[in-house]
Amino acid sequence: MRIEELGGYETRQRGSHRRYAARYSDVSGVQRTAFTTVQQHASRDIPMGTMHAIQRDLAPAFGRRWLL
Repeated sequence: MRIEELGGYETRQRGSHRRYAARYSDVSGVQRTAFTTVQQHASRDIPMGTMHAIQRDLAPAFGRRWLL
């Protein structure tokens, strides 16, 4: 998955949902962590609104338009 390719990591899985985290430094140099949850249904695509939410959640770590 692209999140892991960019340095994110899976923190847990509950059923068909996986929670990912990515560490980053904010403008003042403080280490922070961004989190998001991604559904993992093999037979269904992730809806576009959910993709936007994942992108927004991890934007502090990966940049504004890292996914779409």
